[in-house]
Amino acid sequence: MQKTRFWSITAAILGMTLGAIGCGGAPAPAGPGTSGGGHTHTHAGPHKGHVMVLGKEEYHAEWTQDETGKVTFYILDSEAKKDVPIEAKEITIDVKIGQNPPKTFTLPALNPQDGKTAAFEVVDTNLEGALDQIKGTGVVCTLHVNINGKQFDQEIKEEEHTDDHGK
Repeated sequence: MQKTRFWSITAAILGMTLGAIGCGGAPAPAGPGTSGGGHTHTHAGPHKGHVMVLGKEEYHAEWTQDETGKVTFYILDSEAKKDVPIEAKEITIDVKIGQNPPKTFTLPALNPQDGKTAAFEVVDTNLEGALDQIKGTGVVCTLHVNINGKQFDQEIKEEEHTDDHGK
């Protein structure tokens, strides 16, 4: 009962924080930026979501989320361009807020074919709210996925690239 109350309160606080700071849920556009000079920006993945590196650019993961709480993670190739179907019934994400113990979210395989899929999905507003807060302080989300026998336990951060656009 106390854990349920904690996560309900945490979700409410996250919701109020999002409203107060005007957090935008849309990913940054792909491709070169529109401002002049060198700058850092993120690239959207093939599903128009946020992209993160797995390992040493061996793979990438992309996630999309919406206001209903639907969170979908995709496993992508080393160039973050194509889906990589894997044999997994689920992936997990640990969310740690401040000094509280982590909460684990399970994302089941989405439409597996021949026992493989590249997509994993759950509808959970607590997870969606936590992912909105990963750039802030005090919220750490960690993706756990096994790809072809190799375990990846990676903090969820958007991949950033620095472009100088020839300057």
